[in-house]
Amino acid sequence: MRSFNNKKFFSFQTAANALGGFIEEPFQKIIPTLAPVSLPAAGGLATARSEAFNLDEIVSCSSAYSLVTGRESTKDGSISMLATAVVEDLNILEVVTAERIVAQLSVTITKEKGEDEYRRRISLAGSRFEGLRLAGRHCVPKLNLGLHQPQGSQGGYGSHSTWQDMQRVGREQAEKLINCFKDRGDEEAYQWIMNRHGWMCAKPASGSQVLCSLVDGIEGAGSNGPCGHIVDIAEFGRIFLGEILISPDSVQLVSIRAELGCPITGVITGPSPSCGGGGGAGGTSK
Repeated sequence: MRSFNNKKFFSFQTAANALGGFIEEPFQKIIPTLAPVSLPAAGGLATARSEAFNLDEIVSCSSAYSLVTGRESTKDGSISMLATAVVEDLNILEVVTAERIVAQLSVTITKEKGEDEYRRRISLAGSRFEGLRLAGRHCVPKLNLGLHQPQGSQGGYGSHSTWQDMQRVGREQAEKLINCFKDRGDEEAYQWIMNRHGWMCAKPASGSQVLCSLVDGIEGAGSNGPCGHIVDIAEFGRIFLGEILISPDSVQLVSIRAELGCPITGVITGPSPSCGGGGGAGGTSK
């Protein structure tokens, strides 16, 4: 017996992990990915958990866990995805510490009435940094409320950001970052930020990539350390907080990225959820 369903399908590509990376010097070593989890193509729910971890006193945490879920509505064909990753008691070389970092990403894909294209709505509600310290100094990331808690039509919180919202924030942040690095008078650092964020100053076509951050600035990190969500720590390296990368078929949040530039070199990333996929409902979302 053959059974055919004319309803469009969606193939999920949703995943999360709580910690990972690599060390290059003084030895080469992969940091095992903690609590990695991915969603089956059909959707559903998956979780993972990791207990205490310590890599040669370079990076450690007391626990980590992640969750991903996704489904396609049988009523209207809309897509809903949620990815969460959490690390507790993170410690990177005693310079970057945090009691708890939560990275949570929710994406819905719907087809508006009378329109041919599917539209993505992105929510970062729940994402936060608890007890963050950089170089021993207590720091409070200033979250972009337009992305973290956009106001709904009823005056409360809980609505989603659109691709256009993310693009606007990314462009504003890129311009501020470039000006901040330019004011430092370091030509090498200025060229670096131009290569990394300069392309966001041009108006990209709808559906192209967007790079922005959940974090607009950092309170308590010192007057010379932070530029927006980027913090340079002398004799340690460079820290990135809350970066969001949007491509035509996916959205990724990297809560913290540490690029080590001291006697120990390498890259370490903290909780990183991503939501995406494609198929009959997702190939033309924006």
